[in-house]
Amino acid sequence: MDLVKKIGQFFFVWRDKLPVPLVLGLASCARPRPASWLIGLPLIVTGECLRIWGLMHIGPKTRTREISAERLITSGPYSHCRNPLYLANFVKILGFMVISGNALFAAVAAMFYLLEFATMIPYEEGFLAEQFPDAHKCYREAVPAFIPTLEANPRFIAAPNFTLAEALKSEKRTFASTSLILVLVAIAAFFRKEQTA
Repeated sequence: MDLVKKIGQFFFVWRDKLPVPLVLGLASCARPRPASWLIGLPLIVTGECLRIWGLMHIGPKTRTREISAERLITSGPYSHCRNPLYLANFVKILGFMVISGNALFAAVAAMFYLLEFATMIPYEEGFLAEQFPDAHKCYREAVPAFIPTLEANPRFIAAPNFTLAEALKSEKRTFASTSLILVLVAIAAFFRKEQTA
């Protein structure tokens, strides 16, 4: 396994724990203003809606620490780009960076996620290429990795495999962590404002 894939595997296994220092940094350095909330919150909601759409097609198995795939998912948002959950996370992260109102924090967060995505995507796609060599080659040639197409590739249009209720249930932890981050930022910003008043 080459270095990029080893780093990608590390990020994949610890992807839910590694952002914790960034969250603490966000709470401690954020300088949100009304305009940053107005721009950032819709980005977070948009990213979450994209995640839910993706989960209706891929299901809740994305929570595991071990990479696995029973079949190659190509429908729904996966017919627009091969990594819609990472795209959704990027949109949400962008929302948090806008809310932070802190350019230095935004730059550090952007570098972290750039490294994470640049290694996790090849790691996952390498696994899928081994599991489904012909299907993945065809899929890879037809659908972009990250920047989505506006129109779904007609070869990959299909109904969701899971219900909206199942997708929402599998997102409980994400809803909780997103809400907690926003509350922490709001509380920290409030106390910071009180101290300077």
